[in-house]
Amino acid sequence: MYSCYNNGYQRQLFAGFTGGLCLFISGSWSGWTSPFLHKLKAGEIPFNVTVSERSWIVSLTDFGNVFSPIPTGYIMDILGRKWLFIISAIIFQISWLLTIFANGANQLYVARFLAGLGEGISYTVSPMYLAEIAETKIRGTVSGLFTVLVFSGVIVEFVIGPILPNLTVNIISSIIPLVFFLLVLLIPESPYYLLMKNNLKGAYKAFWWLRRPKKEEADETIQAELEIMNSQVQKEMQSEKRWINLIDTKATRRATFVVMSLSVMQRFSGIATMLQYMSTTLPSEGGGLGPQQSMILFAVLLLASSLVCMITVEWIGRKPALLMSGIVCAILQGINAVYFYLDSRTDYEVSHLRWIPYVSIMIFAVFYQIGLGAMSHTLLGEMFPANVRSKAASAATTCFALSTFLLNKIFPIISETYGPHYMFLIFCITNILVAVFTYIFVIETKGKTFGQIQEILSR
Repeated sequence: MYSCYNNGYQRQLFAGFTGGLCLFISGSWSGWTSPFLHKLKAGEIPFNVTVSERSWIVSLTDFGNVFSPIPTGYIMDILGRKWLFIISAIIFQISWLLTIFANGANQLYVARFLAGLGEGISYTVSPMYLAEIAETKIRGTVSGLFTVLVFSGVIVEFVIGPILPNLTVNIISSIIPLVFFLLVLLIPESPYYLLMKNNLKGAYKAFWWLRRPKKEEADETIQAELEIMNSQVQKEMQSEKRWINLIDTKATRRATFVVMSLSVMQRFSGIATMLQYMSTTLPSEGGGLGPQQSMILFAVLLLASSLVCMITVEWIGRKPALLMSGIVCAILQGINAVYFYLDSRTDYEVSHLRWIPYVSIMIFAVFYQIGLGAMSHTLLGEMFPANVRSKAASAATTCFALSTFLLNKIFPIISETYGPHYMFLIFCITNILVAVFTYIFVIETKGKTFGQIQEILSR
């Protein structure tokens, strides 16, 4: 069945990459913060920002992220996935322009809040689009573009941020939303959305564009698969599209419980605060590296692990990757907690151990990304029926945003008041919960159609 579709893999990846460019921009905003804070500390920014204002600049993106997912869920079912991509491109463009012309904290507040709105749209729409355009055989690979693009954006900012003036960094970053806007015009709407709107002709065209068969008999094969897809969508759409539908059946209750829990645990694993505060949390040096160099290496490892995950996800499976990720990351965060506890004691010298948090954080980047970092977004796109998929994405993104906002606000307060070891202990416990939770509740979705996944969840 799939032999005639191999030439379409490139188109599916291109469409996924294009739709996912909003994630690259979101990653850029995440990576922009740490170099900016370093420049503020070094007096390289042409205006002053107080400590309180800095904390708001960091966290307002996550605060803005809270407000857009739920409206996005409604709009996505009315206008489609492509229109949300276009809206996010416009919002991101305005946010970067505000940053270019900022002469104080107030403009940055607005820019970061708008960036959060755009991020909320991106994190809600992209998992849906990536999962819906891909064939079952490569759905995990295409969904893996989510984290690849996010951390590509992070690493670009980590690389250019320390070496270029702040204005130059902002101008370069503002080019990507324009490129994103233009490329989105070239890709098709999700066939699932078109089938939800009973637009069979449009769905066929989108399906043909994505599969790009070369043999004449492939037309019949595509038509047959489209009919199966349409039958599943129409069956799912017979149910009401209300928020209560997220918990009104055994299948949706289980999917909601799994995905929302993983969304919160992903943030509390420690990744959010590492991206934002690594340059001010790590020791001044360790193993020949300083915080600035470590930021770049950390982002490179996240990106490399995302690429490895894209290649291996359909071989390893979702559940084994999550289990391995939770266990290893729990050990590493426990090591970090012990190190920072010893560092807080005045009667213990840790200068000879400063390499430990550097090494453990780098290993954490690898195992976090091949499991919890990628699989939570993949499962979000796979585990819900069509009638509630957009609402599930909205709810998951809201959980994600609230968790990140909370962590980014309390991390500096707890770290300075009580010591960072308390936060790393929370991260350690969270990763233990990830492993236990995965073993008990997560199902394997590798190689299964959306219909088969719903059958398993209903048992």
